[in-house]
Amino acid sequence: MIAPRRQRRRLRALTGSALAVAIFSLLTVLRPGAPSLPGSLSAPLTLEAIESVVVWLLWLVVGLLTLALLFNALRTRARSHAAILAQLRSTSERPLRPVIPIHRQSPPSLVVVSPKPPSDAEANGRAAAIEQWPAAPTAGASDVPIRAGVSVLGPLTIAGAKRSRRGLRAAALELIAYLALNHRQVQRDELLEAFWPGLDPRRTRTRLHQAVRDARRLLGDAIASERDRYWVDRDAIDIDLDQLERLLAEARAAKDDNVGQRLLEQALALFTDEPLAGSDYPWAEGELRRLRATQVELLERVGRNLLARGEPRRALELAERALTLDGLNEGLWRLALEAESALGLREAVDERYERLREQLGERLGLEPDRETRALHRQLLAQA
Repeated sequence: MIAPRRQRRRLRALTGSALAVAIFSLLTVLRPGAPSLPGSLSAPLTLEAIESVVVWLLWLVVGLLTLALLFNALRTRARSHAAILAQLRSTSERPLRPVIPIHRQSPPSLVVVSPKPPSDAEANGRAAAIEQWPAAPTAGASDVPIRAGVSVLGPLTIAGAKRSRRGLRAAALELIAYLALNHRQVQRDELLEAFWPGLDPRRTRTRLHQAVRDARRLLGDAIASERDRYWVDRDAIDIDLDQLERLLAEARAAKDDNVGQRLLEQALALFTDEPLAGSDYPWAEGELRRLRATQVELLERVGRNLLARGEPRRALELAERALTLDGLNEGLWRLALEAESALGLREAVDERYERLREQLGERLGLEPDRETRALHRQLLAQA
């Protein structure tokens, strides 16, 4: 609102100045001669003399009014310039805040500082998967400490953490994510290069120390260190990545298919979204690519098992979800085709196969592979 108002005042001042100059130019051209007054007081005052005096007085009044208009316009412009100079002076005298370079523009990750019990719908599908995740204290157990947990298989989430009155820097969240994704002790120089690549370590070392302090305000002694090495004490907190690896190992070792399927479903339920969704950490690209591949593989394996158990609708849902992560994976397209065929959706089968052909042709210049073409012909024959 302030800038348009100043612009209007300046426009009025400029218009008044231009009008005053134009009137002065006109008055200069139309300047009357000196009035012809009588030579003595006894001489008669003629009509011509009266007219010349009146014309001269009118010219003088118009000139004075023009001077007043010009003076007002100049005073308005002077006030506007003085206000701008005062604002610039106050801005220059104000202490500047230090500028800290940031290597990304992503918003801080989500932090949940208190555990939330799952809803009924979530409990039905994920109860087994979160059996070791920090849970809200039951009645009569308020004195039992809540075990903290870190989730990276979705938006970065910290549950059961200590509450802090002070703000939390984004570097502390990045540090927690980095240590949660690594099972080893990490050297300080590795962290400095990962978080602030190319910057002087003597400057960024202070930021790392502050990030460690902030992370410990959330997770306490779980953020461990010794000399120039940092790690997460995985015995002190729960990390969903550790639980994922445990469930996958148990599923591989399971001799009963039903037990293996249940373990795979529990592992899949740990993925609430894409790993570290909403974050943009360049150092995490390789690990996130591996986790997304694991997520896609779980979606396909669980979907296949559901289809074999006569649940094509759920299998189709998982196939669609996996295709949003890996749109050129023909195994997922085949799963979706089989699920739609089992649901009796013959037109949907044709439409999906045509979409696959278009995408492969436009993006890779290829046709569907032999297995996919054979499956398509088989499904059409069955229909």
